[in-house]
Amino acid sequence: MPRSEAAVGGPPNGDKTRATMLRSLLPLLRCPFCAAGPVSATQIVTADDARIDNGTLGCAACGRSTEVVDRIWHAMGTHTWSKTLAQISNVTPPTPQLYERLWRVRSLSLLSGRSFPNNEELDELTDALRPGAGKVFVDVACSEGLYARALATRGATVIAIDHSRPFLRRVIHRAGDLPIVAVRAMAQHLPIVSGGLDGAGMGASLNEIGDQPTAVAEMARVVRPGGAVFSMSLTTATTRRGRIIQRMLAPSGITVPTADATVEMFEQAGLTVDSRRLDRIVLRVAATRRGG
Repeated sequence: MPRSEAAVGGPPNGDKTRATMLRSLLPLLRCPFCAAGPVSATQIVTADDARIDNGTLGCAACGRSTEVVDRIWHAMGTHTWSKTLAQISNVTPPTPQLYERLWRVRSLSLLSGRSFPNNEELDELTDALRPGAGKVFVDVACSEGLYARALATRGATVIAIDHSRPFLRRVIHRAGDLPIVAVRAMAQHLPIVSGGLDGAGMGASLNEIGDQPTAVAEMARVVRPGGAVFSMSLTTATTRRGRIIQRMLAPSGITVPTADATVEMFEQAGLTVDSRRLDRIVLRVAATRRGG
């Protein structure tokens, strides 16, 4: 079933800055400093009993606290992001403002060699994760929250994680009143309790976030046994020209493994790969968390 434009671009009406931390998610969150969980809320400023617009989240285990500022939970802890050109572009205008409108909407068609609209990708995402009311997912390295909006439009609650504050501001702006929570954190250090979520998704970010195996392992860790993981990423080019271009991009922080190596990362993380689809260099992996 094709997704509506609302699923891609956000709700057609409503408060354009409503997305914020939801109190109901606190049992699923863990301290970014000591990895104990859950965290608890204190000193809350909010418009209603369900949300946290600004405030402090405390950890009983280590005594340290983190802040919710302007509807973004800052949960980097002591972790820092790699200052590669690819990552720097994600915090520097105009990338956060133009990424989804100018690049993301065209990129898969250009890279796959065929017409590949966002809605087709989102169909694959939702077919793999099966969002619905009462389910909670994480959109890892979320950029403007394309995956998060697609899942939340189907009734799920989504934790949208990125290291980039400008991108997270775009997540909040575009989410409208959808149940999406913006969190500043690293893909390799998700501030989420183990086995707490129904699924995880990552779209178009695996190639530029640095330590790929750890990021995949973190997605697997936070998903319950039987939960689902979906990823779209790029693989090693099959043409000489393509390989030359990828080698030229490598110093910018973009890493492009083979399709087999990517699938092996998922298997080694405790995931069973249910399907892999490859169009030229565009790979989509749908997997299930192993365990009883």
